[in-house]
Amino acid sequence: MARKDDILKSFLKHELLENKYELKKEELPTTVREALHSDKPIIKAIALIVEGLDGTSPVTDPVLRNQVTQFLNEAL
Repeated sequence: MARKDDILKSFLKHELLENKYELKKEELPTTVREALHSDKPIIKAIALIVEGLDGTSPVTDPVLRNQVTQFLNEAL
């Protein structure tokens, strides 16, 4: 398992996701690649952040912020 997958898992096991977004633990993706294809905007947004910061070609904070903001504006 890649480091970024472990980071993703640590974010996704937060109780807020289960309570507020009604996500079930058994439905959560186990890899960043799976999470990037999720139909749940919150999961995909977290995956974009993890991939942006710990991926093969990390991006700067402003670029990442713009990517996530653009995704969320389009998804919502």
